[in-house]
Amino acid sequence: MLGQVVRVLRHRPLDFLTDFSLPDNPEIRLVSVESRLVRLLFWYGERGYEGMETECWRRLCGGASSVLELGANIGYYTVQGASAARPAAYVAVEANPESAAIVERNVAANSLDNVKVVQAAVVDDDAPDSLELALPDQEQYVAPTGAYLAQGGEGITDRPASRTISVPTVRITDLIGGVDLLKLDIEGYEAKVLRAAWPQILAGRPTIVLEVLRNVPDLRWLLVELRAHDWEVWAIGEDALHPVTDEQLAAEAPLPRYGSRDVVLIPAERAAELVGRLSS
Repeated sequence: MLGQVVRVLRHRPLDFLTDFSLPDNPEIRLVSVESRLVRLLFWYGERGYEGMETECWRRLCGGASSVLELGANIGYYTVQGASAARPAAYVAVEANPESAAIVERNVAANSLDNVKVVQAAVVDDDAPDSLELALPDQEQYVAPTGAYLAQGGEGITDRPASRTISVPTVRITDLIGGVDLLKLDIEGYEAKVLRAAWPQILAGRPTIVLEVLRNVPDLRWLLVELRAHDWEVWAIGEDALHPVTDEQLAAEAPLPRYGSRDVVLIPAERAAELVGRLSS
């Protein structure tokens, strides 16, 4: 009965709050804004929303020296990761100006002085100084999840947009230097950005966390190439990591889903230690 009540209440606005602590982790505070993600976190907490992904990200950040997060949305993973990463440098990039402003507020609410927020779309070196960001129809919120660059992405053709806005761009090559942990959730632009930073990635060998959408052949092929350069690919499940094989990466079928769309790419020389840490 309680679950049924929560499922109804989670659709109600949280305009009676200015901010709140996560019910299962009171050390993390979030500002209350009109966001589907905020509502889910208020009612279900971190374990009820991408619990394994959150825990993996915290543990990875805890061992990192320089973190780059691309596609921060409201900054949920930013505050989780940066809280675990202190005093490591943490850069969070978000294209939507309204969402980036919320990231700033969440960073301040958690007193995180190791975070720099960049409001821009991350692009390759040949991209223009501004691009159009499409905001999807299905979410009429201040900070909609799933906003995507209107041109150049893959796997997002079925998402109609109610409006577009012009946003500034920043080159991935200006951000990637010295980074040993990289997270990408940039709605179909992952392959283009990773390809642009390919020399720095091969030289620096960061651990990479990224979302793999359906119908993303360019990204799938890039993961195959990283395997050839001695990265291991692990899918994040509901309570464990699962190895992704060469055959699964090379096949046309979607990657197996274990409760999430995220994978972790770990350089082989650190794989045993990191997989053990993430699975314990």
